[in-house]
This record gives sequence, C-alpha cells and structure tokens, in this order.
Amino acid sequence: MYLEAFPEELQEYYRKLFGEEAEIIMQKLREPVEKYYIRVNTVKISRDKLIDELKREGLKPKRSPYLDEGIYFDREGPNFPDDYNPKLPTVVANKYAAESVYQGAMLYAPGVLKADKSIKEGDEVQIRDPKGLLVGIGTAKMSAKEMIKATRGIAVEVTLPKFKLPSLSELKSFEKGYFYPQSLPSMVTARILEPNEEDLIIDMAAAPGGKTTHLAQLMQNRGEIIAIDKSKNRLKKMEETLKRLGVKNVKLAHMDSRNLPELGIKADKILLDAPCTALGVRPKLWESRTPKDIIATARYQRHFINAAIKSLRKGGILVYSTCTLSYEENEGNVKYMIKKGLRLEKQSFFIGSPGIGLKEVQRFYPHKHLTQGFFIAKLRKVRE
Repeated sequence: MYLEAFPEELQEYYRKLFGEEAEIIMQKLREPVEKYYIRVNTVKISRDKLIDELKREGLKPKRSPYLDEGIYFDREGPNFPDDYNPKLPTVVANKYAAESVYQGAMLYAPGVLKADKSIKEGDEVQIRDPKGLLVGIGTAKMSAKEMIKATRGIAVEVTLPKFKLPSLSELKSFEKGYFYPQSLPSMVTARILEPNEEDLIIDMAAAPGGKTTHLAQLMQNRGEIIAIDKSKNRLKKMEETLKRLGVKNVKLAHMDSRNLPELGIKADKILLDAPCTALGVRPKLWESRTPKDIIATARYQRHFINAAIKSLRKGGILVYSTCTLSYEENEGNVKYMIKKGLRLEKQSFFIGSPGIGLKEVQRFYPHKHLTQGFFIAKLRKVRE
C-alpha cells in the first residue's frame, strides 16, 4: 500500500540509491516518526522539572539517551490496517488537515473538502484524504452542510486516528516557553555548529526558529545570532517564538539570504539549513516530487552555498543541513563546497549513519534511526 504514495520515477531513484533498503525507507516515510521529540528550553527550566510538569499535564515523557535537552514521546499506532474499510459515511479532508488527523489532531471545518450529505451531528464518520486514504474515524460535531459552510470550529472529533502523537501547543508548559517541538536530527545540527558566546553566527534560513533558538540556548543568550528569512509572516511568527522562549541574542533580518554578501559581514559560523525537496519529512501521505525536482533544487541550493562561503571568515565553520534523502542535495553539494575551498570536518556529535561515499557527513534514516530523513555536514573555510 505504501508504494502508491510515491511517483514511479522516485521509487526507481530510491532503489538505485538505497538498494534493498528503499522499500522499508518508503514504508517508514508514510508513517509519522516513532519517537516525537521536544527540546527543553534550559534557559527557563531543567529537563527533570519539565518532565514532572508534563506528567502532571497527563503526558508520558521520556528522556533522550543522546541529548540532555531532549525529551520524546512514543507514537501510538497504527490503529487500523491500510486496507481497513469501516463502511461509515465519509468526510474528505484537504491534504494538510488529513496529515494532521492522521497523527491524532481533530478535524476543523476549514479542512473539510466534502462530506456525505446524510451526515448529521453525532454520527460516526470516517475521514479520508483527497486520494481516498483512510486517516481516522470520529464523531461528527456538525452536519455535512455546516462542515462545508463553517469557517471555524471542530467538524469531527477524532476518536480513532491512524496514529497518535501528543498534542502540545495547548499545554501550559508550552505557553510558558519551557519547550520547543523539534526533531532529534534538527537538535543535533545546532550541537554540531558548537556555538559559543564569542561567535557571530548567521542562520541563513531561520524561520520558524527551531535551530536559531537552540543555538541561543547553547550560547546562554550571549554572543550574536543574525537570523535571516525572506518571509515576513514567518519572521513575525518567529518573533513570537523568541519572546515565548526568552531568547535575547537574536537579530531578525528580512531578506533573501542569497543576497547575504551585500551586508558585508564575515561570520565566525554559519548555519545553512537549505531549502530542499523535503523528501525525508514524515509522514508522506502522497509525495509529488520527482528526480527532476531533486536536480533543480540541488542547483538552487548552490546560490545559498555561494553566499554562505562569501560571508564566512577564513577558518570559519559552515554547517549545512537538509531534511531530504537525495544524493544531489546532500553529498553532491558537499563535494561542490569542497571544490569551492571548504574542508570537510569531523562531527563532534555523531549518532546517525555515515554518508554515501563521505563518512564524515551524517545521515538519519527513517528505518534505522526512527527519525525523519535528514542530512548534516560540517565544513571549514580554508581559503579565501
């Protein structure tokens, strides 16, 4: 059943790249992560105190064996097989809403595309995505007509999602800024940059702010981080996140970071979490990217890489990361950076797998590490 989620040419690409492991990788990509991570905001609270607080809020937090600032929750599910057909009236949700329901969220009225006309409040219904995949079962909180018309409110209270991850944004501890939901590989990325309070750091694609705020936390709110994003809306949300988490050493810059050299800054360290095809993000109900997109995106990323190299002082460190699985966007671009005068460095924190043909880079695989697919490289600028 999982193969239907991937275009045929992408399936072939994965088989050439990963061999026999391609099948299990694709299967895992269709599911949410098995361990859902949050980062303790140690600027405000210790891990042990947050664990106690989360337990009081009814959750079952566990300590990360890898990171002192990491806590995770075990995923529940799958609660029914892919071919399960409950023979209930159907509500069809848009892709975004369907992905949320699939992981345990309620279905809100704006996410409803259509609903069987017979549905009335109180009926048990099945929720499917636009292509017919069953994502959850629940109780209608509105009639079919109301679901389509309403612009707010819960349309279906989901009682049996395919999987269940904890809902965190309503928690008091979230409001107080005690944690930030962040994947394990994303947390590892900030650790690999090894920030310290003397550094001038640039985060080239900063919003929504997970890695930026982690760097600030590791620097204990000292030093200076310039966080760049080209989206005004995303930066506005990031500003709220900085306030919530109590971050004080970040300056936000609204610009396209391909133009970074125009600022005339020479940074000690740069984090480039590059725009990518996001092939490693889970869950993938339906993947639309193809190998053509991979080639085009890898080429696009080089504009950001060139800007980073120009804006890094000699001897400075660039950490390059993506949430994708392809070779061209990862090791391929690292080889490009090496030709441009960077040297690949050993990573001080290594819990993933070595790269394809490059053992110093770190890859995370859904089937091996129970994370999203992710890539991290650390390089030093050795010549101007």
